[in-house]
Amino acid sequence: ECSYPFRTIGDSCYFISREKATPDQAFALCLRRGAYLANLETFEEAMLVKYEVQQMKTGLHFYIGGRNINRYVPGGDWRWIQNGKMNKMKYKAFGSNQPDGSNAGPQDCMMFYAGERYIWHDIYCDHPSWRSGYICEK
Repeated sequence: ECSYPFRTIGDSCYFISREKATPDQAFALCLRRGAYLANLETFEEAMLVKYEVQQMKTGLHFYIGGRNINRYVPGGDWRWIQNGKMNKMKYKAFGSNQPDGSNAGPQDCMMFYAGERYIWHDIYCDHPSWRSGYICEK
């Protein structure tokens, strides 16, 4: 049973926020709610959350909890961040030509990208103009 503003989607509780924040702010806002940025660990989970986001018809991008921990590896080394743990991603749904970050252009955070029907894009964690919605999970 999920408590408001969280709601059950699949096997977890999610809060999909339209509030615009940077990735680092979104991370902190989820923590304040006793949650973490969403870890979409399976195809089924990703599709259920994607469906809910599409139904909102906001046009917003939404931050989720993937982080790249190695910029020197082509494509990066992506992990789900959950309660201080870094779990290696088994399922990935990056868009075309994604992830495209590098050591020179470190795009170590992740979002559901509205422009391509909510597939994943890597983005800069600390770029002040990248303000989007976010999805918390607990």
